[in-house]
Amino acid sequence: MKIKSENFEDYIKNNYKKNKIIFLYGSNFGLVELLYNKSIKLLNINIADPFNVSKINGDQFKENPFILINNINTLSMFSEKKFILLDLLHVTINKNIESIILDTVVKEDLNYILIIKAGNIGSQNKLVKHFEKLTTSIITACYEENSGKIKSEIRNLFLKHKVSFSDDFIIYLSSKFGSDSLSNKMEIEKLDSFLSNNNNVSENSLTKFITSSEDINLTQIVKTCLNGKTEVSLFYLDKIYEKSNSNIILIRMFGKHFKTIEKILLLSQHENNFSNTIDNIKPPIFFKDKSFFIYQCKLWSYKNISLIQKRLIDLELKTKSGLYPEKTLLSQFILSVSVLARNKART
Repeated sequence: MKIKSENFEDYIKNNYKKNKIIFLYGSNFGLVELLYNKSIKLLNINIADPFNVSKINGDQFKENPFILINNINTLSMFSEKKFILLDLLHVTINKNIESIILDTVVKEDLNYILIIKAGNIGSQNKLVKHFEKLTTSIITACYEENSGKIKSEIRNLFLKHKVSFSDDFIIYLSSKFGSDSLSNKMEIEKLDSFLSNNNNVSENSLTKFITSSEDINLTQIVKTCLNGKTEVSLFYLDKIYEKSNSNIILIRMFGKHFKTIEKILLLSQHENNFSNTIDNIKPPIFFKDKSFFIYQCKLWSYKNISLIQKRLIDLELKTKSGLYPEKTLLSQFILSVSVLARNKART
């Protein structure tokens, strides 16, 4: 059964006796880890208990495919239920792994709970399709961080520490958070500590404190691409790709940029009005980015923006499917858009 990440905790609390399998997957590894740890806590699983709890990592599973079924079939005489924790987060799930898992979980008479955490395997994967239909399973997709949740947590922190900032600044500050939920949780905790230890805080001090290196790199990918600097943009992509898990976020950053440009063009009847429009647009554009957006408004036409937005929609769908090499798709997009930007700048 499909359960949204925001409803996961409540569902586990109310339905834990009905389910044998919890399957967590997606590109947001931090959210996968958070929900995985939350499952262990809510189900009162003692991970230090070697008799009733089995932990299997990806390498162990690949070396010995029978380890899963052996653990499910082995129940301690001192316990009514066996817990199996299967970590496939950093393993490529091939057809062989799919078949072994599917063949193992068909045995409904055994008393166990299997918690599986996996990476970005795509919504068309056989495991995903199977567990979505299975009434004794919980399956939760973990993709991009919920921006509304970040804004709410920032507002609550400001209320807690009795500091006041505008909604526009809260929106801007929330945009500085990354795509990984676990990293964002740590940033919120650091922000809480920062506010506790500093009586006088300003927008500038908070912005400097919360800006993460990964977001800076993602922004650099977008900006260098749209400035026609192909090699630099691809360099940044290669530098952070393996550790960021931010493919969907990066795609949406490009989409958000072009939507902003389109909005400015619609609100400005003449080029001379770009500056005024940017000054008054909502949500606000950071003043340091003003010249960049003016340049971009002069560079892109409605037709170009429309074509690029269609490509971004297609790119996101292909990325989420898990059927295509994501890095290659992103590299091809960056290459074509940056070359187009460079050629337009010359004319």
